[in-house]
Amino acid sequence: MRISRSIYSPGDLHSTDAKDVKKECDFMRYEMRHMFTGSGIGWFACMPCEEMEFESGLEYLREHPFDDFMHKYMLQQAATFGPNLVNRLIDRGKEGDPYLLALMYELCIIHDRLKHLRERFDDVDIKGLSRYSPLIYIRWSLEKRDYESYYWISLFSENTSIHKTLPHPDVAEQNVPFDEDTLRRWRQGLVTVRDVADHLDRKIFQARQAVQLTPGETAARAMSCLNALNLFAGQQITAKTTLAPCAIQIPWHLNVAVSTGRNKWRLSGIQRSYGQGLEIDEARASCLMEIVERYSAFAGFDSDGAVGYAKSYPLIKGGYEDLRKKGYNVLDPNEMCLEVTYSGQELYWISAERVGKNGSRSIYVPVQLVFLFSNLDELSLTSGLPSTGLAAANSIEEARLRSLLEVLERDAERVLPFVWERCFLLDAEDIQIKGILEDCVKNEIQVIFLDITSEFGVPCYKAFVQGPDGRILKGCGANLDGKKAAVSALLEVPCPFPGRLGSMPAPKHLKTVRYEELPDYSTGDIGWDLRLLETLLISNGYHPIYIDLTRKDLGIPVVKTLIPGLEIMNDFDRFSRLSMRQFGHYLKECA
Repeated sequence: MRISRSIYSPGDLHSTDAKDVKKECDFMRYEMRHMFTGSGIGWFACMPCEEMEFESGLEYLREHPFDDFMHKYMLQQAATFGPNLVNRLIDRGKEGDPYLLALMYELCIIHDRLKHLRERFDDVDIKGLSRYSPLIYIRWSLEKRDYESYYWISLFSENTSIHKTLPHPDVAEQNVPFDEDTLRRWRQGLVTVRDVADHLDRKIFQARQAVQLTPGETAARAMSCLNALNLFAGQQITAKTTLAPCAIQIPWHLNVAVSTGRNKWRLSGIQRSYGQGLEIDEARASCLMEIVERYSAFAGFDSDGAVGYAKSYPLIKGGYEDLRKKGYNVLDPNEMCLEVTYSGQELYWISAERVGKNGSRSIYVPVQLVFLFSNLDELSLTSGLPSTGLAAANSIEEARLRSLLEVLERDAERVLPFVWERCFLLDAEDIQIKGILEDCVKNEIQVIFLDITSEFGVPCYKAFVQGPDGRILKGCGANLDGKKAAVSALLEVPCPFPGRLGSMPAPKHLKTVRYEELPDYSTGDIGWDLRLLETLLISNGYHPIYIDLTRKDLGIPVVKTLIPGLEIMNDFDRFSRLSMRQFGHYLKECA
């Protein structure tokens, strides 16, 4: 989900008090709309509840220049403009309207059909123009990336999305943009999960078995808490959209509000959460905990900070260097694998907990990297973040563990190339897994697994089906127990079953791997599994950062995890950066 603010029940947005009515009129009202779904990922946009004329939207932007929602809406409106109209609007912008000029320049960057108009900006101070938009596009254009970058991004994109074979480095059109010494040092310093696990005392693990709630108990607890908030917008329905034997969908109300700086808005809409599992209780728990997770990640802000959380979260605002000089411990945003370099602009920051070798310490991180659809009065660090690193669970430790695994999964999917040599078919003695795989074969659906375990050694797999039309339908999973990782990937494949007719057959040379023989590094205890992963990451120079998003009105633990240095987006587009780790894996697999 590519997705902030106090969460309201539907009735809370209305008031008869005159003072409240005036306050309400000051807020722009947006609606969350589902635009499309691709590869199992839903894409959403925040649109004004009432359609706005282009001129009205432009006037609004002059008063609220860093309203990300409105800026994207205006670009969507302008996407229908022809070259002649855009040309005239550029002329008008040059006459003293930098907000309009910035919009037109972004339009020419995004749409290749207008690229011939980019020369109209040769006499414009582009760096100065970037101050009139919160989006990354103008700042991205200033970095002037070369053909070499586009070449490799295109190759990796096609390799990931349509499984197009990557060329051997010797026959590639462009040289690898990282020197061998850098790649060699990276490979030599690696520590794997096996290395860490071998130094831990298994007897301690056996003595620390944690008592966990069953899926049924988890679902019942979440249902009770969510019901008390009147969040549900409809009944649970069966959702046969994946290979999972049990899958459900539940709609719920989204109602959030923000008032910080010049940005004052409300966002509403109906969201739909999905859950799947081998049993119906697993599917219910999965779906309901996703609602808890998402509800907790849409944050409300007022002049005092974040609203409604168990922990107090006042905000600070400033640039990275300025805050450091004032004595704050702050995360350098450039450690987060951003598409565009951060240059010290003012941002909103929130306190978090950074884990290191000698324990944990407080650190401030950008608010927009934590919450879904952040839209504060600041520039955007990314083109749009997914929900990677969000997890709800029955304890803070379990939420941290789940969120760490999700970050590792998305990172692995980004940096590991598709090569047939890492693919395999799965065979199982387990009755449930064997049954799913056999039913797929009977319906001429061939599920193939790709091992995307990264340099850390934590089991991670991509399960995919290639439809008769060549389209790749995939699901991914990561877990210390390889069996759980494989099942998670299998159940997430967005292939309606039954109901879809056939798939491309598997290549004859593929090996078969036994489900029961997949690697397992789990200790059997949530706390120790968490310690194992944290030790692994810290040993490799990565320090997890946790933000506790548990809400007072729910009381169910929710965590957002950031791991500086690991990839935060698993897809590719023209704004993507090249990753040294990606080339390290490319050379290992393709050279």
